[in-house]
Amino acid sequence: QPGTTLPLPTGTTTVTPTPAPQPPPPVVTPPDTTQPYVDTTRLPASQSYGYSYFRNKSVDMFNSSVDGQASGTYVIGVGDQVGINVWGYSSFSGSYTVDQTGSIFPEGVGKIYVKGLTLDRAKALIRSRFATYLDMPNSQIEVTIIYSRVIGVNIVGEVFNPGTYSIPALNTAFNALFASGGPTDLGSLRKIYVKRQGQTVKTLDVYAYLLNPSLQDDYFLQSNDYIFVPPVGKVVSITGEVKRPFRYELIEGEDLNDLINYAGGLTPQAYTKSVQVKRYVGNRLELYDVDLDSLKNAKVKYELSNGDEVFISTVPSQLFQFVKVSGAVMQPGEFNFTSGLRISDILAKSHGLREDALADRAYVIRRNADLTSSYIPFNPTNVVRDPTSVDNLLLTNLDEIYFYDKSSFMDSVSVSVNGAVRLPGQYAYARGITLNDLLFTAGGIKAEAANTKIEVSRYRTENGKSAPQPKIVASFPIDSNLVIGGDAESFKLEPFDIVFVRSLINMESQGMVTINGEVIYPGEYSLNDKEEKLVDVLNRAGGLSQWANVNQATLVREENDRGIIFMDLEKAFKDASSEYNFILRPGDIISIPTTNDLVSVSGMINFPYVDTMGYLNAPYHEGKRAKFYVKKYGLGFAKDAKRPRTYVIQPGGKLEDPRRLAFIRIYPKVEKGAYVVVPFRLDIDPLLPPVPAQPVDVNAIIESALVKVTGLLTLYILVTRINF
Repeated sequence: QPGTTLPLPTGTTTVTPTPAPQPPPPVVTPPDTTQPYVDTTRLPASQSYGYSYFRNKSVDMFNSSVDGQASGTYVIGVGDQVGINVWGYSSFSGSYTVDQTGSIFPEGVGKIYVKGLTLDRAKALIRSRFATYLDMPNSQIEVTIIYSRVIGVNIVGEVFNPGTYSIPALNTAFNALFASGGPTDLGSLRKIYVKRQGQTVKTLDVYAYLLNPSLQDDYFLQSNDYIFVPPVGKVVSITGEVKRPFRYELIEGEDLNDLINYAGGLTPQAYTKSVQVKRYVGNRLELYDVDLDSLKNAKVKYELSNGDEVFISTVPSQLFQFVKVSGAVMQPGEFNFTSGLRISDILAKSHGLREDALADRAYVIRRNADLTSSYIPFNPTNVVRDPTSVDNLLLTNLDEIYFYDKSSFMDSVSVSVNGAVRLPGQYAYARGITLNDLLFTAGGIKAEAANTKIEVSRYRTENGKSAPQPKIVASFPIDSNLVIGGDAESFKLEPFDIVFVRSLINMESQGMVTINGEVIYPGEYSLNDKEEKLVDVLNRAGGLSQWANVNQATLVREENDRGIIFMDLEKAFKDASSEYNFILRPGDIISIPTTNDLVSVSGMINFPYVDTMGYLNAPYHEGKRAKFYVKKYGLGFAKDAKRPRTYVIQPGGKLEDPRRLAFIRIYPKVEKGAYVVVPFRLDIDPLLPPVPAQPVDVNAIIESALVKVTGLLTLYILVTRINF
């Protein structure tokens, strides 16, 4: 045949045909619809198993006809481009498009009908045809789909985006479902029908594909095929001790065991003696207990109904058959109980006693039928030496064996050292410990202990009896070189002895006070002694500056959280013996403010913005009283003001109230920087409406006045006529 070189026995045949033209690769074309396309990736997770497979877009679509490789089950159709490559003894390469007759025409081979054949069958046919003129036994052949045709697939039923889709034929039926967004929660995953020319040619099961995928599930579609997703069938939920709790769709013939298999099987903690099934029957909810073990042994199926809820409970964590060993053993814990178990067996399992175990006594704690406990003593030494001893008790279920350690029966005793040592505190008592041993353990004595003494106090008297209070039983001098006199080296201490190393230096600091504000040298000052007074410390600070406001000076005491102390600094400076010349304490804070020539007014006044400002500031007028500032700057007292209780907070924190002279109320004088406060009348409820004014009875007023005047005149006449 022209264009073909026959194979020679000693040579290699090479045929290079002209490749078929490649059309532009198509892409997936969604249906032309006026309905909005549902993006399933934005939907919430489904409570039913399998739907997330489509919504998560976990499988890639072959959007292009050249994206993927066709599998052996791919069915060749018109428009597919087939690539043929032969290598080895013979060489051949070419690509051919399946024409309308369903055939390809390789050069030198002739027409080969491949339409409707799977790729594996087409490969076998092409190999056999090429064997007529190429040395195929000594060569390899590869047949691939270089370019797949585009088919139109109709996807209808319970899917998110139904319609007709143009997709490359390389996509399987499952891939095609992705184009529509997959089934909705109302759509079945177990019975998805592929229809061709009105007949069902394939029933797809998503569960089979997800749980046991194989090439047999790669079902390829043809043009004008229909994928129909019917409504979902029987749906049953399973929760509890399963590996994959979900709602599952079951088909005919599937039972409780199939549901458990779909859920990934039981966990090791699953309790199979009582599986609970909730079922709606006749307008009521009923509960059934199913013994899963009995079903398996009898090989009986338990049918489920639509809407059933299955719950697998957890095996109780409580142990029912064990013996517990505690205390001074190498490996305490719980061990399996078997009939005939003895103490020696448990000792062997717990690797024996510890070295500090009490050897002559231990207990078996046994629970009685009435839930009380009995303590049964035994000798551990006898058990270890002779397993046939009577002490090697026979154990019962839930027994607890407790071995004591020797430290449990030993008192914890100590000695203490305080004072001028580097590491004061309590130390464990050891038999034979001396005073020098304790001082060495405490880091030795300090330099301030020179020329003092060491005292040892003891809770025992000379006759050996205990005493409620420690008494000094020994005293040792310390010279200037810190050498301890006496027999300190050989003085033996007893439990609970108290050693105190004296010091001539009072290491307790006198404390610091802080002075802020208008003094010459503000800052922190150390108290010279415990009776240093306010004026003394202020004089050490250089005295008051020319801008100091003595009337507003404050003293804050941190000791015992006392807070602000009222003071009159002017009186303290005039008279050192004044009660305002306080003895200072560590932590005191003295504040001397700058002179303030303002007076603040707050409370129930008529000033319009006092509610938002809180108070108003007015200039100081020498000699004026509180009422002056209220009327002049506060626009007078408000109607709810309690005038008699108007008070002044003078600089320094002193409070002054009005005083009365006969029928006259005298308000306190105001100093610079003072606060004038007008309180609120508590007998008026601002939430209640005002009481309406009563009408004035003029006649009653005149009558009352005449009675009072008449009475006064009568009294006057009587007084003037009586001769005293």
